[in-house]
Amino acid sequence: MLRKGSPVKRVAIIYNEGSERTIKLYKKLSKEISSIGIEIVDLNSAPDILIVIGGDGTLLRAFHQVTGEIPILGIKDGTYGTLLEVDPDKIKYVPHMLKEGTYWLEEAGAIEVIGRTRLIALNEFLIRSGKLGKSSRLGVAVDGVPISECICDGLIVSTPMGSLAYSLSSGGPLVDPRVDVMVISYVAAWPPSLAPSVNTFVVPWDSEIEVWSSTKTLYVIADGLSPMRILAPVKVTSSKRRKTIFVRVSPNPVDFYRRIVRRMVPRRLTGIMDYV
Repeated sequence: MLRKGSPVKRVAIIYNEGSERTIKLYKKLSKEISSIGIEIVDLNSAPDILIVIGGDGTLLRAFHQVTGEIPILGIKDGTYGTLLEVDPDKIKYVPHMLKEGTYWLEEAGAIEVIGRTRLIALNEFLIRSGKLGKSSRLGVAVDGVPISECICDGLIVSTPMGSLAYSLSSGGPLVDPRVDVMVISYVAAWPPSLAPSVNTFVVPWDSEIEVWSSTKTLYVIADGLSPMRILAPVKVTSSKRRKTIFVRVSPNPVDFYRRIVRRMVPRRLTGIMDYV
């Protein structure tokens, strides 16, 4: 469900400082935003909107820096940038869109590891044994019912937003953000060990997922950041403590598909590109 935005007076900006192109975009946008009376502040000064310029990794790092529910507007300047809303050539429309409040807000759920150690992820958790390059036996239960076990390099628990990332590369489905589910995908599963012979599961958003192992501890990596060592089993569920709000330029939900096709489909496939 999307809701209408309101006029913005203060913004904070996070950008990829390692890219010259991104720095130029940041300077250009900052100048245009300031020229129409919107104040640029830091994250600790209660901005109305957080603008993130860069790639998906920049946005995920920003998510982990933010406390509370500051709406995030992503501006793409990475390779794919599937999480980022605005293309670089459309940046000129951003200042007045914010000033006039002609944008929309969309909530995206996060997932968390529960127990003595708590972790939050916007995209996904990667759960694996501590021995790099070595497979381990992992099993999964959903709401207390064992559903699968296999020898693999790891296991991914993904949100709908994260279904476009590591989960997709491991054979998981692309999930429409309007669907409240979690996706469980094995990484490099050894086929004869799969029981049942299914690599990916889609489960309800309010499920509790439990991952057990042949080892005493597992490493959990949230959104590709630093690994955390946790005693097995690891329990994952949707987060009731944290939601993220994204700024959208249109209330039309099919714009999600247009954005994905523009950024992920090779230009040589001219048939599909004629429709976006």
